[in-house]
Amino acid sequence: MALRSVTATIPSGSVTALVGSNGAGKTTLLNLVAGLLTPSTGTISLFDNLTPGSLEALGKVAYVAQDGPVSTSRSVGDAVLIARAFNFVFDFDGAILRLQRLGIDLKQRVSKLSGGQRAQLAITLALARAPELLVLDEPLSSLDPIARRDLLGELMGHCAESGMTIVFSSHVIAELEKIASHLVLIKDGEAVVAGEIDVLLGQHRIFMGTASEAGLVHNGHGSVISQTHPLTLASRVIRFEVPPPGNALLAPATLEDLAYAYLEHAPFGSIEIRQ
Repeated sequence: MALRSVTATIPSGSVTALVGSNGAGKTTLLNLVAGLLTPSTGTISLFDNLTPGSLEALGKVAYVAQDGPVSTSRSVGDAVLIARAFNFVFDFDGAILRLQRLGIDLKQRVSKLSGGQRAQLAITLALARAPELLVLDEPLSSLDPIARRDLLGELMGHCAESGMTIVFSSHVIAELEKIASHLVLIKDGEAVVAGEIDVLLGQHRIFMGTASEAGLVHNGHGSVISQTHPLTLASRVIRFEVPPPGNALLAPATLEDLAYAYLEHAPFGSIEIRQ
């Protein structure tokens, strides 16, 4: 999917979740950030105006693709040794300890690992580089629920301890709220909503009723985001710049409510994130 309109500034030290349906352009955007693709128009800059893919940027960015490391007949231990040889900064002992803690046999061939184990190997090699920016494409998709929970906790720890900035895409929206501080929603190659999650949730409310009733509730001071059949009694997401206080008809929105509403019906153009 070609990206058409994505304007965003990712705050340093934040955890930003990139959400969108299949083919929306999430992987394309992550490849641009990692320097694997070059934008045909527009610009992307990292840190102090570094160009993605430049030698300076490569030393500060680690990228884990959706399919993890390429299957190879080499052993897990060899994969760690190769990664150490190609990186100036690499925590070899830390990588070995993490793999051992996960029960991944260093003598096992990478091609024989399960999908979840390959993902953990790729994440281990990325973390061992101590990057300033960690880019993860669907890191949770091949992990079981316990492994997902542990990984999210581990990433939060790295972010808190080192100030690492993390950008990752995921379809597991319910779990994003536990770790992410910022959100970028991509639909059809465009950023349809973006910003700090707490601020976004504060601007949105749930209303149960018809479209005409929802219009009376927001009364020109908001926008109905989710548009089911206008006459159907349904749960609707309303966006307010300043939500009306103490309205018993409105309930707090969850991140899932917000994400699904925008992905199904996205009336807004790109929204810039400001630090």
